[in-house]
Amino acid sequence: MNKPIIKILGIAVLAAILVGGFVAIRRHSPTNKATRQSLKKVSVGIQTSPAMALVMVAKDKGFFTQEGLSVDIKEFTAGKFALEAFLGGSLDFAVSGDVPVTLASMQGNKFVVPAQVVRKTTNEVRVVARKDGDLNNAADYFKAKKRKIVTSIGGGPEFFTYEFLNKFGIAKDQVEIISQTPADMPAALASGSVDAIAIFDPFAFIAEKQLGDKAMTFRDESVYSELYVIEAKESVKQDPGDLEKFLKGLVAAEKFTQDSPEEAKQVVMKYTKLDKLTIDGIWDSFDFHIALTSQLGEYLNREAQWAKDSGKVKEGTATPNFKDIIWDQPLKNINPSAIQ
Repeated sequence: MNKPIIKILGIAVLAAILVGGFVAIRRHSPTNKATRQSLKKVSVGIQTSPAMALVMVAKDKGFFTQEGLSVDIKEFTAGKFALEAFLGGSLDFAVSGDVPVTLASMQGNKFVVPAQVVRKTTNEVRVVARKDGDLNNAADYFKAKKRKIVTSIGGGPEFFTYEFLNKFGIAKDQVEIISQTPADMPAALASGSVDAIAIFDPFAFIAEKQLGDKAMTFRDESVYSELYVIEAKESVKQDPGDLEKFLKGLVAAEKFTQDSPEEAKQVVMKYTKLDKLTIDGIWDSFDFHIALTSQLGEYLNREAQWAKDSGKVKEGTATPNFKDIIWDQPLKNINPSAIQ
């Protein structure tokens, strides 16, 4: 056989191998049409926040798809609104802070909390204030004159504000607490229309950067630092399959985020539209691990007492048994060491 014919045959064989390989890849790829049609569709509501990094990474990097789920992310300005939509029946899962969980359960809503999407946060909720002379501690600052402080009512920042003021002996009549959406708080502080804001990142960080040397920050991790948890319907106890797949996708995202933090940051930037400086500045405030910690149970019980003391719930409302709400079996099946 002459050389030109051999060469042509070789090219033909190589082409056949490549085509066959492509067909096989198409057959097994999670993005081909047949696989897409077989994926179970579920919806999850989240706050558009860096705290939701693992949900965003799991979606963006295909970890949910690998588990057989087509996850539709619905974005909200606050986790409490995602929880409201979930309770209204329009979502399969939601992720919110822990305070909305307490309030919703005390109002008689039934659901379970199978995991946290952060193991803990560190000073992620804090008070950012406009400097006033040489006043440099919280007690002196808030007692010097009546201050206007803005927070997010019905969420973790409001609970933090309550605990913060109590710790430093600041009476209710020494402050005027104003409700505002988190995104509007940095501008309100910069304009001087309020003295301080009590809010989570990224808005606390943004306010600090906007005010520059005119800002002072009061941090106290011992007071409270928000946790972010998943809510699922009670019916998952009878059929936890989709929930376990959802958690497995998040656990895969956790590993990816630990191994490739810069790439994970790029995903979060895409979803939140925040710049790299902001993401870098707040990244270490979050411990991105899927977990269930004893701190969650402690917080829920403290918040229940706060809800009663502050009139958030009707007089005589019983404190739920939060051990019935925190359901650890799915996470125990997937990663027992994540339960503390």
